[in-house]
Amino acid sequence: MIFRYTISLLFLSFFMNITCAWTQYSFEDTTSEASDQTQIPEINQFRFHKIDQDTIALDVNDILVCDSFCAQGMPSTYDALHSFNYRIADKFGGYLNIKVNLALEEVRKNGFPSDVKKLYIQIDPVYLKVYWFAVVGPSTDGRSYVRIDSRGSAGGGLHAVQKQLPLMLKKHPNLQAQKLMEFNENVKVCYDWHGNQLCDFNGTINIRQHFYKFSAPPNVEIPPVEDTELLSMPTRPMVTSDSTVVVAPPPVVKSVPKPSYTSYRVKSGDTLSEIARKQHVSIAAIKKVNHLRSDTIQIGQVLKIPK
Repeated sequence: MIFRYTISLLFLSFFMNITCAWTQYSFEDTTSEASDQTQIPEINQFRFHKIDQDTIALDVNDILVCDSFCAQGMPSTYDALHSFNYRIADKFGGYLNIKVNLALEEVRKNGFPSDVKKLYIQIDPVYLKVYWFAVVGPSTDGRSYVRIDSRGSAGGGLHAVQKQLPLMLKKHPNLQAQKLMEFNENVKVCYDWHGNQLCDFNGTINIRQHFYKFSAPPNVEIPPVEDTELLSMPTRPMVTSDSTVVVAPPPVVKSVPKPSYTSYRVKSGDTLSEIARKQHVSIAAIKKVNHLRSDTIQIGQVLKIPK
């Protein structure tokens, strides 16, 4: 009797210790965003960790360009998912290349040779949403990278991408190409090709994209972002095959009169306060028009001096 009582106490103590130990752990709920949307029941536990853009390291004169687009409701769903720039057929996509190219122009307007330093792309397969982040800033290798371009495929693999690259390179005959990134991800298939939800994962589809950045030699005129590219951004709702209306907002065009500036190239020994004193303007005014985050300037940098 005493033996059975002792065994019972030991078992109870063991069970309580396990229970207490388990309660020390907590599990972060990292399910996909948009809890108000209907999730696929069998994949409610899918975990997607989006990059926190506040943790992306930036140097003083860098620009962070980030955006997202969603392929839900689009025809040829997984072809739409890999349209990081845009599809020729219906102009759907994220316009990544054009937006990065505009940021490169902004860096050069601030007096620096431009470069794409980092490019991050993430895909949430549950919501068919693509997030991208690009760090654009002054070049550190002596070249000015003036634009990026890319080609890719959904399900076609490396061979399908490589067939498209020669035509892309021919578009920029006066620029020097350098590979920026090879995006290669096997995305879990939660929808069929027409965008209908599946009741479970149905394998994966390979989303592949090769990004190149192009530098301009010193004797070559740097081409601006083409007006035809900007005009290609959709301004009207697109109706898909299942009658879903996808509204794409028009690009914002600001009509602001250009102020008058003079230019000043920073020389050895110059400081921002000394330049401001000689030019009879405030330090704050120079920092504002040149988008400077600090008083740090570099030799050879071209500053705009407001009149």
